Amino acid sequence: MKKRLPEALRVASVVFLVLLFLLFAGQSLFAASVEENGTYADFDGLRVNYVDEGPRERPALVFIHGWSCDVSFWRFQTEVLREKFRVIAIDLPGFGLSDKPADRAYTLDLFAGAARAVVEAAGVENPVLIGHSMGYPVTTKYLALYPGEVRAIVNADGAYFRSPSNPRTIEELKEMNAFLEGLLGSERPQFIGFFIESTFYGRTPQPLRAEIMEKMASADEHAANSSMKEFIVPENWEERVYGVPALAVYSAHEYVPPDHEAYLRTVFPNLTYEEWPDTGHFLMMEAPERFNAALVKFMEGLPK
Repeated sequence: MKKRLPEALRVASVVFLVLLFLLFAGQSLFAASVEENGTYADFDGLRVNYVDEGPRERPALVFIHGWSCDVSFWRFQTEVLREKFRVIAIDLPGFGLSDKPADRAYTLDLFAGAARAVVEAAGVENPVLIGHSMGYPVTTKYLALYPGEVRAIVNADGAYFRSPSNPRTIEELKEMNAFLEGLLGSERPQFIGFFIESTFYGRTPQPLRAEIMEKMASADEHAANSSMKEFIVPENWEERVYGVPALAVYSAHEYVPPDHEAYLRTVFPNLTYEEWPDTGHFLMMEAPERFNAALVKFMEGLPK
């Protein structure tokens, strides 16, 4: 018999999954520095690590990882798509090779500002932002804070809430607070492992499971806890409508709401939507050729 999550954790896990960079006078406002172990942009006193590859004259794809992840989760995209596009993958503050101060709150505003600092340091205009899981609300926060600066959005199994006043969201926020309590509890390692395992849906290949588990479980504890706490702040979820083209790719699952696509279209009227029945939450790693093909097709259909 398949082992089931405790009810609060199961619902919280589902919610997390269904929900879980200016040029001036021809010169970037943010300076990039190249060091032995990476390329960094400076933002609000923090060094933000990023990978920047591919032809500089090509359209820029900016990859933003999810909760407790890092740039390596996008390697199946950056290593291939750099032949066709400029590809930039960011370690959000608190994760990967970026700075991880223990006295900061890891908010969506901080993440969006850091992403914009990378875009500016790289000298990019009109990027396409690609967010996985919690990386998706980073992209929408970027849109809200810096309107008119983004060409398009790609949502890879993105996490989100609906309006804070929505009865469904009120209940979901209660469950997510229960999830946060588990992160802060004495059995955190076991809790983290159980949660991550639940994102695989029994579909993720075993070698990827081991890699994902090890990397996420070893993420900076303060950054992980703080970013989850900030993610569920209701004020982050005021509903807006964005006019930019969007691609959403989700893993089909029994807990995906029946009106999922319809709701996303209220946020992004110009939406291309796909659901895949044979992947887990990390679909860009599990089916990279399919994901890359969908991304290339979407890019080719964007207005010039």
